Amino acid sequence: MIRALESFRSLALWAVAYPVFLLSCLAIFLTAVVYRGPKLESLIKFCCRAVLVCAGVRLRVHGRENFNDGRRYIVMMNHVSLLDPLVLYARFPGKVRAVEEESHFRWPVYGWMIRKIGQIPINRTNPRLAMASLSRAAAFIRAREGFSFVVLPEGTRTLDGKLGPLKRGGFLLARESGLDILPIVQAGAFRLMRKGSRMLRPGQIDYFIEPAIPCPESSKEDLARCMDLVREAFLRHTD
Repeated sequence: MIRALESFRSLALWAVAYPVFLLSCLAIFLTAVVYRGPKLESLIKFCCRAVLVCAGVRLRVHGRENFNDGRRYIVMMNHVSLLDPLVLYARFPGKVRAVEEESHFRWPVYGWMIRKIGQIPINRTNPRLAMASLSRAAAFIRAREGFSFVVLPEGTRTLDGKLGPLKRGGFLLARESGLDILPIVQAGAFRLMRKGSRMLRPGQIDYFIEPAIPCPESSKEDLARCMDLVREAFLRHTD
């Protein structure tokens, strides 16, 4: 009985949130066709918040003081569910773009939108193509002043709610670009939605902005230490 009620509630949330999601993607795409600037960024954040509200998701932000408005970062966030981009953009204090799974660019409406706003496709199954994507990300960072850039360092969504191994690509990007890494940790998201299931549950996600971590351009040992520090930041709020 409880399972049936949860399924009905999930269906009701999807019935409201999904049309709002599609309309939001279309609105962002059409705006991006004619305009790039602060109002587009505000629209992206507003639409992400609107979809999350319709999905019954509340965000509580911690550590806003750790973000410096005058700086850019390589942002790293733990990878939990399909809601991750909405969660990230909804409360990120600055302007940001990301690498995104290549297959997403073939989706109707959503794919049009992410291509138009400047997301960068990444093929995670081919290491050579993945590194080429990160090279394009480095070029984006050099060309777009004022924008931070997001990498999900696990590379894939967690299956059990625990933090997975961190891949080196995003850390190499941070070292090449000279930007500090800003860890953002979402806690509570796995309970609301998880990989392999379309069950959507209402609830709260705590959004932790951790202090920035430098990734110096030096030895492999320093790079490993940087990865350890980011992992420790994630583990302060996840399993």
